[in-house]
This record gives sequence, C-alpha cells and structure tokens, in this order.
Amino acid sequence: MFFRAEDITRSFDGRPVLHDVSFSVGQGDIVSFIGPSGVGKTTLLKIIAGLDEPDSGRLHFKQQPSRKHPVILVFQDYLLFPNLTVFENAAFGLRARKVTDKEIERRVMELLDHFKLADRRSHYPAELSAGQQQRVAIARAMVVNPAMLLLDEPFANLDRNLKLNTAEFIRDTQKEFGVTTIAVTHDQEEAFLMSDAVGVILDGHLAQFAPADKVYASPASLDVAEFLGPINVLPPKLAKLLGLNHAKNGNHLARPENLRIEPHPDGFGTIEHALFVGHYTKYVVQMDETALIIFDADNSFKRGDKVNLSLKNL
Repeated sequence: MFFRAEDITRSFDGRPVLHDVSFSVGQGDIVSFIGPSGVGKTTLLKIIAGLDEPDSGRLHFKQQPSRKHPVILVFQDYLLFPNLTVFENAAFGLRARKVTDKEIERRVMELLDHFKLADRRSHYPAELSAGQQQRVAIARAMVVNPAMLLLDEPFANLDRNLKLNTAEFIRDTQKEFGVTTIAVTHDQEEAFLMSDAVGVILDGHLAQFAPADKVYASPASLDVAEFLGPINVLPPKLAKLLGLNHAKNGNHLARPENLRIEPHPDGFGTIEHALFVGHYTKYVVQMDETALIIFDADNSFKRGDKVNLSLKNL
C-alpha cells in the first residue's frame, strides 16, 4: 500500500460533501474517481493535495511527501504561465528549487521529448492545442519527481476524438515513469481505459472502489450500475428463462451488450424498436412485461420480429 485515505469526511457550511471515504492505492497505480457533479470528487483531490483539510479522517503515505517529492495537482485549466515558453513552463518548478541550468535542460528535454513537445519548446501556451497544453502541464508536474500526481478533470478541455488517445497516453506515461496517479473525471470511458481501479462517488459516499473491469461488470448496487450506463433489471422469471437461478436481491442485472439476440419464429421476445447508432444497433425487446435494451452489431432485426435472447457473459 503506497497511499491510503481513511474515513475522510468533509462538510461546507453544514452541508456534507464527503462521508467516511476510505480507499488505498498501490505504488505506481492509476486510480480514477467518477461521479455526478457536486458529489465531492474535486474536494477529495484537494484534501489529498493538502489544499484542504477533512473534518475527520486521515491520509497515510508509505513515504511522507516532501519538497523533494511533493504531491502535485494539475488543474483542469492547466494554469500555464502565458508569458513563458513551453520549456520555461516545464522548467518552472526546477528553477524554484535552484536546480542547475544543465540539469534543468536535461530533465525538461527528456520529458518534452517523451511528450512529443520537443519541437515546441520555444512556443507559448496560446500557440498550442488544448491537448498540447495539457501535456505541458503534466510535464511540468512530473519533472519535479512527484510522490503522487493528481489530475483534476484531465479530459475536460479536449475534443471527443482526442480523449481516448489522451487517456491511453496518460496511462502509458504514468506506467513508464512509475508515478502513482489519482484522477477525478466525468468521463467514464476514459477513466476505465486508463485506470487500474475506479471509485464511484454518489451523494458523497464511495459507493464502490474496485478494479476497473469489476466496477463495470459487477456493480455494487443498482445505483452504481445505473450511473455507469444503461442497465437491464431481470426479474426472477425472466432471469430463469435465460438460465440464471440465483441473485442476491431477487433481480439480476445485465448490460445491453451482455445480451445476444437470436432470430426465432416462435421466440419469447418481440423487437419493439431498432435504432442504428454506428458500430452497434440499439434494440428494445419486449419480453412478457419487461422491456430490455440490447446493443447488437447485427442490424438486420426489424420491428415486430420474434426473437430469443441469450447471455454472452454476466
């Protein structure tokens, strides 16, 4: 265990924001917290960064952060100095620490080269794309060898088509340099892509904290499942028809992509709606009194078709 938050609670003006939040992070791991706006994600990040204090609870580090190895928070607006070049922005923390010019040149250029910014060293922030500005901000944070890197909404200012590439780039970079990283984001897809573990914060409570794939495939509650996207609730009769016999609360949960449609003239389901959305078709299948949402790559089914359903994995 490299870092642990234990029973973190925080209120503002009598309004509870975080309630007994506990989790741990391994050294070199990347963890993301997701949740609706206003649930306390950024407050949690500020507490870890030392910019705010909890009303109760404790933070434990395997090695206490120091001036030499600080906890660095990168804000979503990057906060680059507009009058400094890319190189000088990245070098700012080292100059404040009185590092020699030769060492600054070596360390900054190593990171700028890795971040594919070496040819932009003399450019100013206004001359960069949002993605390049983000990379400069992360390079500036990493050049001082942080004990932990905190990212506040790292995808907020990026175009949709850049987000997946950026999430993958962040993961590859943090893994290569071994920097323990905690991020908060609204973007679930990118959080799952880059993270070893994901925490879901709902109403100030840490509703689930687990490996990324487990959070999505095995949500801890219906609230978590619904926050993460469309979910089908299978009542016992329907679950049994699909070969499922036991559920903790009487109902099984199935993601739309976990169900497969199979044509059958005497099928027990009927296609009520079909909408082609690109790489899959969204179907609504009526089964007894239950309407199920299904995502299927096969777009050949039409309204009124009789079908059966089966489980891919659940």
